[in-house]
Amino acid sequence: MSALWESESFRRVAGKVWRPGGTALTARGLELCHELCGLASGQLVLDLGCGCGATVALLHKAGYGVLGLDRQVQPDAASLTDQDKINIIQADMTCLPLAANCAGALVCECVLSLLPDPLAALRQCLRVLRPGGALLFTDLTRREPDPPATAAKTCHSQEGFAACSTVSSSGRRPELSPELSAGFYATQAKGSSCMDGACPAAQWGQYLTQAGFQIVHYEDHTRALVELAARMVWYADAGAETSGASGGCSCISSGGGRKFGYGLWIAQKEKA
Repeated sequence: MSALWESESFRRVAGKVWRPGGTALTARGLELCHELCGLASGQLVLDLGCGCGATVALLHKAGYGVLGLDRQVQPDAASLTDQDKINIIQADMTCLPLAANCAGALVCECVLSLLPDPLAALRQCLRVLRPGGALLFTDLTRREPDPPATAAKTCHSQEGFAACSTVSSSGRRPELSPELSAGFYATQAKGSSCMDGACPAAQWGQYLTQAGFQIVHYEDHTRALVELAARMVWYADAGAETSGASGGCSCISSGGGRKFGYGLWIAQKEKA
């Protein structure tokens, strides 16, 4: 079976941004990198798993030096190399062909859950970051069935921007209804869906710290995942997805009673 991002129905809904939250969530993360880690215009930012190049274009427009990397360079991303100071290369995240301490920041959006060894990839990320450099990381989370009743920050997209509020984990959180879930049973082969590699948020945090990062910020953006699911049901051929005739958004499936969320982390390499 083809991978999720190769599905015509998924691309019809997601366009060139193959993840929840779109570029509004990326912009939110970059603002946090600037505020919390000192990321400045002109610094080199690497987009790991750059896909069609939506984030690459956003970074270029914001005034950063940009390098996009992907295991398979998409035609839309390759076309961006005609613009000044934009480079796209084919590379593996677990063996980055880059010098140590070369980047001011890394962007890794919905990529680690597709890798067999995310910890190895994160260690490569740490190697190429300069001291004090920032990692903007977003990915699918596997939600714990009975989380502790503590306050947590949840954010969602509102008129193109990320709106945040603090809620109790004992209250209602955004989640997929049975109607939305029905259209998104997994139809991808093992390893082609981020659902296969989704981890609880605490596990992603453990990977970051094991790799040597310091976590400076975390936000729950499950609302963005719910909104993507709703668009898939509304605009895509839901009947085809349910029957398995074409690739459904398996990262949003709650098949087997499992529930998924989406998180954003800002992590930093220790300063010299």
